[in-house]
Amino acid sequence: MFALSFKSSKIIYFFLLVFCISNSGFSQTSGWYQQRFQVGDSLLSVNFVNSQTGWVCGKNSLILKSTNGGTDWNQQATGFNNTLENIYFPSILSGYTSGQGGLILKTTNQGINWIQQNSGTTNYLKSMSFVNDSTGYIAGMGNTILKTTNGGENWINKFIDDSLEFFSIYFINENTGWVSSRLDPNVFPPEPGLRIYKTTNGAENWFAQYERTIEHTPILSLNFINEFYGWAFFQYGAIAFCDILKTTDGGNNWSTYGIGPNNYFSIYFANETKGWAVGDYNGPGHTGIKFTSNGGTDWIYQNNPDGGHLHSVFFIDSLTGWAAGERGKIFKTTTGGILTDFTNISSEIPKDFSLSQNYPNPFNPKTIINYQCAIYNDVSLKVFDVLGNEVAELVNEKQNAGSYSVEFDGSGFASGIYFYSLITDGVIIDTKRMILLK
Repeated sequence: MFALSFKSSKIIYFFLLVFCISNSGFSQTSGWYQQRFQVGDSLLSVNFVNSQTGWVCGKNSLILKSTNGGTDWNQQATGFNNTLENIYFPSILSGYTSGQGGLILKTTNQGINWIQQNSGTTNYLKSMSFVNDSTGYIAGMGNTILKTTNGGENWINKFIDDSLEFFSIYFINENTGWVSSRLDPNVFPPEPGLRIYKTTNGAENWFAQYERTIEHTPILSLNFINEFYGWAFFQYGAIAFCDILKTTDGGNNWSTYGIGPNNYFSIYFANETKGWAVGDYNGPGHTGIKFTSNGGTDWIYQNNPDGGHLHSVFFIDSLTGWAAGERGKIFKTTTGGILTDFTNISSEIPKDFSLSQNYPNPFNPKTIINYQCAIYNDVSLKVFDVLGNEVAELVNEKQNAGSYSVEFDGSGFASGIYFYSLITDGVIIDTKRMILLK
């Protein structure tokens, strides 16, 4: 036996880090990877009850189930060919799906059998929210807000106004929930057309909390993590640009932030800071997946390796999530969507921006990062830990063309691997790794 010197132990630790990096799967893969592809039916909703068991649904009453985290998917028969807009399992046995023609289906055996329920309507059902196996709400066209307290044996319409269409509904418990609406396009006058309503007594009464004019599309997705924090977004009617709405007081006040150019259809927040939005794929750099690490104030693109428009996103924690969309595509991440290869986000990186490897590397406690930009633009330089948490923002401003150098001081951070990303106009230009070795 012998005792290692402090210097020797640091050298061994460094080579252990290098070994772990080279053998940990960081091999030019994105934070999202494709699980399934089938030309044909689009998928509109995804839901998991745990890290292994989940379902997706879509057009032509397509329902797929996975019991191994999405590696394999098996189709479940429904006997219908309606479009299924949404699917949700309040428990591992009981689940619901609904959509076109007022169709509501329920299973009590993990989807082996799906039984039609009497919705009392033929209106298109756009969104559902269940708080347990028995109590749930479904919203749709033609002033439809359905409620059940007995597992769907009876559905009662708790609509607000006979001229409204409802697009998204979200309840955090049996009493407190929100629904988004717009006026029926055939009703005159058409303003104000976009609204968020809230109830605190199980949909017996609703009161308006937010209004916008009809020039915008409806609020297509509502998401709350508790009775205070919630998010929603809408698209501008004339251009493909989305704004995010955020509340920290249960909807009494809403702040507005820009997500950026694109059409988005679904949002999901894992906690007060981390959230994802999915929508149209408009080519490299505009991938249809966006991520925020500061509660929705700022959004950056995450890599979608195969493209395609996405309609639904769902996370079971801050790292593991799925997104589903057109042509039967399903994507998964186990890193919160953060890149794990430290290379360019795609081969089509703009030539007028570049990010250099930090030096020294490894470092203790300070290192220098150089980057270049050839045009006047919004520039940010952010540092992330191995879990994808943003730990430092070194630059966040408009900068002229030129070469820049910034120092990162790791005095207050633990030894380990960190990533730094150069971001312009919300697009990740490049990501590289660095090692803090104390």
